Amino acid sequence: MARREAEGGSASAQFALGLWHLQGAEGLQLSAVTAAAWVRKAADLGFAAAEVALAGCYHTGRGVEQNLALAAEWGRKAADQGNSFAQFRVGTWNARGDGVKKDLPLGKRYLELSAAQGFEEAAAVLKELRKCVACGKLDVHHMICSQCRNVRYCDKGCQL
Repeated sequence: MARREAEGGSASAQFALGLWHLQGAEGLQLSAVTAAAWVRKAADLGFAAAEVALAGCYHTGRGVEQNLALAAEWGRKAADQGNSFAQFRVGTWNARGDGVKKDLPLGKRYLELSAAQGFEEAAAVLKELRKCVACGKLDVHHMICSQCRNVRYCDKGCQL
């Protein structure tokens, strides 16, 4: 029945079918390629959970050719729909420069959105990002290094 619904255009059925192929569940053949194809169909329909999963596929290369730019693009689509896990991923990728150009303010913004929804891992990463890189103190008032524009210090003494 799920296959009929998926073929009929149901994003949730397409996503479920993709996950089942990824796990070899429900009697379906284990196939990351088939899984990614079904997940892509659901993502193309704007199904946020599928966009998150597709971002993960592109980030790791599971079932598709690894493409970090596409991973970031799909992750951001889901994050902009309010998906807290996507906000966490996109925030982390941007804050650390993992597959994207490092953008600490953008990363923090997405992590704050995720943490505001109760995503505890986002709150933990956010706390680490607020620490002074020199002394380890929590940095409430950020002083950005004039050289790299990303490293945070709590005062001029730490920056020197």
